Amino acid sequence: MRAAQPERLSAGAAPRIRVGLLSGRSDFFGGGQRSLRELAMALRDGPIEPVVFLPGPGTLSDALTDARIPWVPLNLPPLRVLTLPRIPRALARLVGETRERHLNILHSDGPRTALYAGIAARLTGRRHVWHLRAARPAPRLPDRFLLPLCDAVFAVSHAATRRSRSLRETGLAVVIPTGLPVIDFKDRDSARVELDLPRDRLIVGFVGRLERDKGIVEAIAAMRAIRRAAPGAILALLGPVDRDDPDARDLLAAARGDEGIRLLGPRPEAAPLLPAFDILLHPSRHEALPRVLIESQYAGVPAVATDVGGTREVIEPGVTGLLVPSLDSSALGTSAAILAGDPDRRRKMADAGRARAAERFSVDRMTAAIVAAYRDVLGLSREGASPLREVA
Repeated sequence: MRAAQPERLSAGAAPRIRVGLLSGRSDFFGGGQRSLRELAMALRDGPIEPVVFLPGPGTLSDALTDARIPWVPLNLPPLRVLTLPRIPRALARLVGETRERHLNILHSDGPRTALYAGIAARLTGRRHVWHLRAARPAPRLPDRFLLPLCDAVFAVSHAATRRSRSLRETGLAVVIPTGLPVIDFKDRDSARVELDLPRDRLIVGFVGRLERDKGIVEAIAAMRAIRRAAPGAILALLGPVDRDDPDARDLLAAARGDEGIRLLGPRPEAAPLLPAFDILLHPSRHEALPRVLIESQYAGVPAVATDVGGTREVIEPGVTGLLVPSLDSSALGTSAAILAGDPDRRRKMADAGRARAAERFSVDRMTAAIVAAYRDVLGLSREGASPLREVA
């Protein structure tokens, strides 16, 4: 039972919807935090008044401040024995902020924020939507507990909607693929100069955390086949090293002595540098909707990726890139070698990828779908409209 009634919105003239976006991180750890910033910026320019709740200061909060988007420091502790005394205080603070700011919707980005936002929404009579960016199979019990606290689940891919039987049975999921704003890409030569890469070699890129789950082991192993097709090819690794992953740490230590492998380190904004690459490898072991593959399509860089989660929803196999089985470094290398030896095919895939990205993965398309879904959960949809539409 809802304990309070929120300020009502008129179903007549388009109302300003006040949304609280909750994130469990204040930095740019992954694509989810970048997407949150871009969504807040896009919502602000429409019928939405966004405010973002973050654990504290960080690179994400700095970016929001630069974009003149309000944010509130609010640390939501994990459910652990040592943090139990802090949990009621954090929840009470969220409830208070929700009421004081007259929020209509709480929009969470992960299981922890979904728990807090869902309880706060039920206590204040607001609505709660959970933005689901994970496709790995989930235990049934957590979803069975969290989903009753949701009025809708925004899934970034069809793969994400299949993460648990509980989610499939609720009918709460609406598929809204991640959309990207216009990216100011550098030209090929400028990007290579900035990354200190030679202009006359085939460059195979890997973008993301250098860890086992992202397929760093398979990427390095695949280079044997790629170099047979393109002698002198270089594997450029763009991202932070996961120091807690022993396999990645050992492999990368060995790679430091290999002239054909370049450790480029992390870059706050890697997307504009993608044109430095001829081919992108994305051998991740699980993905909901890999942002870097969308970026690579916009950049005109064909990718060879593992056929996991929502990867197939980005790449049209044989048209905009190639898909291979997970954990198969031989297939990864063979497929990348085919592209390495066929520049005409790479160009055709690049053109097809740009067109597909513009059609399916624009920030305007994503924002329009989210605003429509907000109106649905608030009961502001036109008479006769379905409660939640799927946007493929």
